[in-house]
Amino acid sequence: MKKQIPYQKEILLVTMTTLILSIVYFLFLRPNGNENQFTKPSLEMDKKGLSPYHKREVNLTITKHKRKIQICYNIYLETNPKIEEGKIQFDWQIEPDGVPTKVELIQTDFTSDSLIGCIQKEISSWEFPPPPDRSHNTYAEYTFFFKKEKNLPK
Repeated sequence: MKKQIPYQKEILLVTMTTLILSIVYFLFLRPNGNENQFTKPSLEMDKKGLSPYHKREVNLTITKHKRKIQICYNIYLETNPKIEEGKIQFDWQIEPDGVPTKVELIQTDFTSDSLIGCIQKEISSWEFPPPPDRSHNTYAEYTFFFKKEKNLPK
């Protein structure tokens, strides 16, 4: 007669369950060995798709240089323009070292190539803080609004 081990069914059930769960874990649930376990969290974006880097560093750099953009507009106004107010939208890439490249016009209310060229040249000369993800370029865009002010002191 065969001697029965106490709780034999329970031991078998627990062993089989552990074995099946281990197989499922190793096949489907465990992290891949080639992935970096310490990856940076993805950059949070707001409703407009702007990261904290764009809201802070990019906008601060643009604000710091707005005076030079205004000079481009003032030079344009001295040429007796047909359009005295409007907007110009540019986009560009920021390289990992903070240098802007590929400054391109998206939309403009002005027909002056000299105004557009002046602004492109200014943006190209700026230096941005390095983006948080230095493995590739960061895309930026900005719309400049212009309005002729009356009675400016000369």
